Amino acid sequence: MKKLYPFLLALATTPAVAQTITPIGTIQGTGETATAGAYIIDAVVTATYPNLSPAGFYVQNEAADADGNPATSDALFVVYPNATVAVGAKVRVSGTVSEAPGAPSFGQAVMTDASVSVTEGGHALPAAAVLTNATFSAAALERYEGMLVQFSATLTVTDMYNLKSRGELTLSTAGLAYQPTQFIDPNDNPATGISSTGTSNLAAVKAYQAANEAKTLLLDDGSLASNPKPVPYLDATLHTVRVGSTVANLRGIMGFGYGKWRLQPLPGADAPKLRTTRPTVPSFGPLDVKLASFNVLNYFNGDGAGGGFPTARGAKTPTDFARQRSKILAALSEMNADVVGLTEIENDGTGPASAIQDLVNGLNEVMGANTYTFVNDGGATQQPNNTDVIHCAIIYKPKAVTPLGPALVATTTGVFERPPLAQLFIIKRQARPDTLAFIVNHFKSKGSGTGPDADLNDGQGGSNNRRRQQAKALVQFITKTVMPAGATKVVSAGDYNANYEEDPIDMLRAAGLVPATPPISASYVFKGLTGSLDHAVVTPNLIGFLDVQKWHINSFEPYFLEYDVAGDATDTSSPFRCSDHDPVLIGVNFSGISNAWTETSSNRLFVYPNPAAGPQRFTLDKIPASAGQLSLDFSLPQGGRLLSLRGSAAMLQSQLNRYTTFLAPGIYLLKVRGTKFEQTQRVMKE
Repeated sequence: MKKLYPFLLALATTPAVAQTITPIGTIQGTGETATAGAYIIDAVVTATYPNLSPAGFYVQNEAADADGNPATSDALFVVYPNATVAVGAKVRVSGTVSEAPGAPSFGQAVMTDASVSVTEGGHALPAAAVLTNATFSAAALERYEGMLVQFSATLTVTDMYNLKSRGELTLSTAGLAYQPTQFIDPNDNPATGISSTGTSNLAAVKAYQAANEAKTLLLDDGSLASNPKPVPYLDATLHTVRVGSTVANLRGIMGFGYGKWRLQPLPGADAPKLRTTRPTVPSFGPLDVKLASFNVLNYFNGDGAGGGFPTARGAKTPTDFARQRSKILAALSEMNADVVGLTEIENDGTGPASAIQDLVNGLNEVMGANTYTFVNDGGATQQPNNTDVIHCAIIYKPKAVTPLGPALVATTTGVFERPPLAQLFIIKRQARPDTLAFIVNHFKSKGSGTGPDADLNDGQGGSNNRRRQQAKALVQFITKTVMPAGATKVVSAGDYNANYEEDPIDMLRAAGLVPATPPISASYVFKGLTGSLDHAVVTPNLIGFLDVQKWHINSFEPYFLEYDVAGDATDTSSPFRCSDHDPVLIGVNFSGISNAWTETSSNRLFVYPNPAAGPQRFTLDKIPASAGQLSLDFSLPQGGRLLSLRGSAAMLQSQLNRYTTFLAPGIYLLKVRGTKFEQTQRVMKE
């Protein structure tokens, strides 16, 4: 009940500043904006932010003083540049409330022209509103505007693009935020289809993106400083924060500004504590050959003699190039692959001053003389059929593999900016040598395109039609050039600039090739969305004979650790953020991965696509006993059966775990049949 002062009864018609103590919830209301006007409030100071613009503090009603309506916020931001109030003070504030897009509100309810008096010090803070991760929606945060909140579970960093410039991290309540087209096919439902035209499933793509946005908010740094120093939230030892870093028990003030909900941090024991770890290089068991594809971030070595800087795309100075080179060499030496397909390396031929020779020279200085050499692509000054200043290249260890025949460059004209480069190799580590063809690709990027290559807003970006043409030409290159040269087993890796369920990858699947990584296998982050532009696509006869892993040294790291941004602060001995794409590592054993490695029997199969509640392991434990003896078929999405089992549910579960442990990651189709029972389920091998 509102308390009326006696003199107001006599002056009820006078439009003076109201003298009623108004619950903040009444001011905030249940709509999108607060009710403007002059008010007096009694509330507790929950946090002060002298470095925001405007500066001020947040206040919140105690439960006894609130309006009792859970649909309204009990908090407000008080604009007060010279605030001397302490957190925990109970204050009486009079002023004018407004909520508008411009200053000083910026979309948040604020009280200006404030007169503040402390009525009690050291008051207990109101209880934090608990936000449940599973039901969190950014669209439903108006009721918590300005309030003290705490999350029920761990949050995950999905983006740090504005961390260095504005002190902001993007967090998700549902783990990593993936590109919709990692899981949702714009023209196929279910996504296991292989259509590569149309937009019949576009609504699902947009719904997935809307769900991403609903699960994210910003973690701010409590200030409006540009380029804050030190950069907040970096791990004290690693000096980084990564996509995938986590924060538990997060408490703060639910603020709003510049079009986004942003949690303002609390000091002291309540300050956000992020957990950040970095991955070691992926390990494999005994292998016949280890392959890799690696984007070297426009590796240009000037004129090859210390001059020629700035370069067309790469380093601007010799000092910058030395930093870039050192980081690239650190990554390649740790990967220690027998064959590496390189993208974004300068297209300046194969001479002694070329970029490819410079890179090989550096590796041999680090790893020992003659450890690596490069495949001669036939272009002394520029790769044949290449129209770009960068090209695809291959380096290899002569002690591990021997080239079989000349390098093969796709000769289709008018399709590739950077044609695929292939080389057949004889693998030396076998008593009976086998052959393998390795292709490195770099399809057209998503960032531009006009006419038929314009961005169709279907989640696939610009130049998708160009990439579709390139996928078709790649299939022809494999079937009409590479295989006739003597290859029965082919690994085609590199930067396809297409996520897992996009048209170019569907076209490769339709041709019988298999992307050997699952949708959760990431290699690139764009605008806070994790995706996989880099793939290892293989002929089906390699399934069961290889494992593919991505080393997250780049896409999950802040861009400001790159050599050209970090400058003197560059960690030149570290492979982390040496590029913007993650390298793809491929281990091959021609005797079969399951026979070569120590066998284990862990369940690495997940229901696909992910249920709304999150990743769920696939098991057979819910099959009714009445189903009796079961038959189980395990197949590629294209229909090629890989495994058939018979027995009880418990027996099949054990056998399924054992037999699929060493299959390549990817999407598979599983069918179970019994007495009056049948189940068909897509599963994802992690």
